[in-house]
Amino acid sequence: MKPSSYLLRLTYVLLLTSVTTFITHRTYAAEMLHMEFWKQDNEYHLRSSSIIDAPPELIINTLLDYNHFYRLSSGIKETRYLDPDPDGTPVAFTLIESCVLFFCKQIKKTERILFASDSEIELEADPVRSDFKFMRSRWSTRIEAGQTILSYDMDMQPEFWIPPLIGTWAIKRKLYNSAMNMARRMEKMASTGTPLSEFKIK
Repeated sequence: MKPSSYLLRLTYVLLLTSVTTFITHRTYAAEMLHMEFWKQDNEYHLRSSSIIDAPPELIINTLLDYNHFYRLSSGIKETRYLDPDPDGTPVAFTLIESCVLFFCKQIKKTERILFASDSEIELEADPVRSDFKFMRSRWSTRIEAGQTILSYDMDMQPEFWIPPLIGTWAIKRKLYNSAMNMARRMEKMASTGTPLSEFKIK
């Protein structure tokens, strides 16, 4: 092989490797910084933070887009806004169909959006219209070292029975996979400009 031909092929391989590495980095930049999930008495608690390569405003707007929120994750079957409460508080409905090991459950959740800003969302489930005795959750974003950090805190007590064999480790793994899928989808929205309404449901 001629030296010039060898150098040309080597340059091509190096360039292809660099492009592939860049694309991979852009596609899978989402990273879970920490996730803590535990059960105390009959209540479950979650604390998590992740890096998402997307602007905070895009993340917050997406999390509030209940008309299309179900497109963020395959386990979310239906989302929509309901009529607001008499005091004007927005109300959103979510239907989840999910399996953890051998346990599969359809879960209904109707939440009041207590507070929403450019960087934070606070929600509270209505126990009368939800499969939870109580549930409070909070999304928040912040910029740290030039990166967007999304935190999610949740405290809840389910109305339904969870088999004792389903340990918190199994639920945590399911929550982790769902969170990372949602994060990567939001990163794709940011990198391609594709709105959530055009995402195919998987």
